[in-house]
Amino acid sequence: MLQRIRDNASGPLAYVVVAVITLVFGVWGIGSYFTPSADPVVANVGGTDITRNQLENAYQQRYQRLRQMMGENFDPSILDPQRLRATVLEGLINREVMDQYAQQAGYRVTDAALLGAIRNNTQFQQNGEFSPQRYRALLAQAGIAPAQYEASLRQDLTSRQLRNEITDSAFAAPAEVDQAYRLANQQRRLRYLAFDPANYRDGIEVSDADIQTYYDEHPDAFKRPERVKLSYVSLDRGNAAADAGEPDEQTLRTLFDQNKQQFGDPERRSGGFIRVPIGDNADTARDTVQQVASAEGDLEARAAADQGVDYESIDSATPADLPEAVANTLFELKPDTTSSPVKGSNAWYLVHLSKITPASEADFDDPKVQAQLKAIAEGQQTQQAYSDKSDRLESLAYEAPNDLKTLADELGLEIQTTDWITREQGAGIGQYDAVRKAAFTDAVLKDKLNSTPIQLGAERQVVVRVSEHEPATRQPLAEVKDDIRERVIARQASAKAQDAADAALEKAKAGTSLQTLAADGATLEQKGFVQRSDRQIDPRILEAAFNISQPSEDSPGFRVTPTRDGRIALVAVDAMREAPADEAGTPRERFASQQRQYMAGLEYAVLGEYLRTQTDIEINEDRIN
Repeated sequence: MLQRIRDNASGPLAYVVVAVITLVFGVWGIGSYFTPSADPVVANVGGTDITRNQLENAYQQRYQRLRQMMGENFDPSILDPQRLRATVLEGLINREVMDQYAQQAGYRVTDAALLGAIRNNTQFQQNGEFSPQRYRALLAQAGIAPAQYEASLRQDLTSRQLRNEITDSAFAAPAEVDQAYRLANQQRRLRYLAFDPANYRDGIEVSDADIQTYYDEHPDAFKRPERVKLSYVSLDRGNAAADAGEPDEQTLRTLFDQNKQQFGDPERRSGGFIRVPIGDNADTARDTVQQVASAEGDLEARAAADQGVDYESIDSATPADLPEAVANTLFELKPDTTSSPVKGSNAWYLVHLSKITPASEADFDDPKVQAQLKAIAEGQQTQQAYSDKSDRLESLAYEAPNDLKTLADELGLEIQTTDWITREQGAGIGQYDAVRKAAFTDAVLKDKLNSTPIQLGAERQVVVRVSEHEPATRQPLAEVKDDIRERVIARQASAKAQDAADAALEKAKAGTSLQTLAADGATLEQKGFVQRSDRQIDPRILEAAFNISQPSEDSPGFRVTPTRDGRIALVAVDAMREAPADEAGTPRERFASQQRQYMAGLEYAVLGEYLRTQTDIEINEDRIN
């Protein structure tokens, strides 16, 4: 048969077969190019992809850090999600560029260094010692595989080597430090006149013509923003659980066999141990533990006889309850025996085993075991049901893009609706910028199609479509007339305050004192000597004061500047001095260190900018948001 195939694998028939195969595989292969990826690439850096999931995770981390830093003052409305996401992407690109350079330059982290970093992480320690059980448990809670965490940590440590090398080699010249130190701690004698626009409102008349002119000149100032109402279906673990069903007995027995140790009581051991801290002198600690090991009596009595030796009893402990060195030793001893000295990471130990409580296995039919098994099985089935529905939701979003009913009927979901949502804000699912972004895309808004599935948290997805749309509309003049009147009055009052400050500036330059000028309705503030870092002074006033070139009593300097509270200030500086030693804001040694760190940061940033010019970087702007 094979020989016949070989003999006929030529001629017209062979060409026809090859053509058919090519067509079939070509059509099926081409389909993959038109099927959107569940995790599209937002940027490619030197051949390495940065995906939207990576960007979203980094964005959420940055968002949460900002939220924690600002506390009760956090206002999400002041954040521009699109700009923040672009900033986060730039950070990911810069990091990837530096990571690639570090690899190419030969920076490496040994297995020993990686292990040391893990063992020294206090999050993974128990009783001052690294705990493998805690390490695995914490990573499992975070949904991170140990291999994945260790690869990420190795990459971080490699990048840190490069940064540390630049930081350690950076320096600031003494003359440069001296000059910067003097400028940072320089003091200037500050006075200013404040002109409040509120004092200039009287007599301002605003006509209907003025209001009409302002309305006509600001067509975008009084618009009701474009808004939509959405219909949507939401898939999460809760509504996926309905399809999970009841686990059968075979499933429960399989789970029981796989997790017997979870339902029974593990082996426990009792006894005690003494601890000799190593401290700064390892030889002394070793000699001490050897003397205690050769002494008579039980461990508690030996510890009491020697200062600096601690004793701790062990009562029905598992390995996870003990320092690693103690656990490893205790669970190798026979009853009523004492170990030889055992060295841990920061102490020597003597360990005694007095009693073993054997491990016990739970009964499959125990009601408590059954409840635990059902909870595990239901969780697994719910997760599988959610995963299956999630895959089907993604397919249906493309296969049936013209309505939500097909998705709702097949997946057993309820079609829900939102209130009005704008591009900037909304309630319910409208609070998520990903939803608002999708709602105003051309495909959803103009073509009236379903959105692609939008991930909201780890285990929730929504598909939305526009049910109602209102374009941006200009509010009628009658509705905003009072607002315009107030704006015009405020503008004219501010202009009068500015004119008064400018006039006072000319008089001050001609020699008129600020006290005399204050009689015209301004408020005189005399602050004395201040520094650039003074938090009690309006930063705009400080900026104006320190931008005056070489002021003195004979030649005072003046500047006019708006303040943060809307007033206009005439700033006057007539003396400079260096801060006295007991008033200096920053000790010179610390300042020199800060200057070195500043220079190191500049060098690191310059290296990053140079490497970016040498790296092929492609950003898919349409996939960022």
